[in-house]
Amino acid sequence: MGYRASAGWFARAPGERVYALILGRHSGVYSRRFRSLKNVPLLVEDARDVSDLRPYLLKYLPEGVYYDRNLYSSVEAAQRAGLDYAHAWRSRFFLGQELAFDLDPENVDCPIHGDVVAKMRRHQGLSFCDWEFEEVRRQAVSLYDELSADWSHLAPVYSGRGFHIHVLDADAYRLTKTERTRIASRIAERYAIDEWVTSGEMRLIRLPYSLHGMVSRVVVPLPRGDLQDFSYDDPRAVPPRREA
Repeated sequence: MGYRASAGWFARAPGERVYALILGRHSGVYSRRFRSLKNVPLLVEDARDVSDLRPYLLKYLPEGVYYDRNLYSSVEAAQRAGLDYAHAWRSRFFLGQELAFDLDPENVDCPIHGDVVAKMRRHQGLSFCDWEFEEVRRQAVSLYDELSADWSHLAPVYSGRGFHIHVLDADAYRLTKTERTRIASRIAERYAIDEWVTSGEMRLIRLPYSLHGMVSRVVVPLPRGDLQDFSYDDPRAVPPRREA
């Protein structure tokens, strides 16, 4: 986990955040003493900095580390008030939500393996081939260029499997759920995005510089110029090996 680099990711966004851990929902790898928690997001509300996550990661060894794209004026006050973070939009503690687009290779219609419905029937819903990865990478490049006509501060990220595009413009944080849903529906007509992420229904997203435990790849922010040729074997995405 790159704590310092990850902390820098939030430098442009004021407000406080909530983090979340997924212990073993997809990988099935987790400590047996946490069996009851393996499928649900474990919220971390008292981390004021990414480095505060360290004891939680050492304790739970999660397969994925996420952050809540909602911004809060005070997480502590929201916690005391019993705020339901999933329905925080009308709360006095809510400052806005980061706009993001999530492109995953399994959502691509593949000429070899079919669409995601066919993959699910074969119990391969999270599997993808090189063709699907290259196609979703091409879509990420195209979507980035399209979004750049409307937004100034875009941050593409290799998610460990596919790609995320984060919109960090101040006015994007202030979009309503209705506006986000319209954007998601329009973009989904041409790109393999997860509409729930863009619409705001799914507020959690992978934390940059964390490890995607299912595929053992680091979640890496990328310059636009690196997107079109990026490989999942890129040295930036391969976790360093520890010497025995």
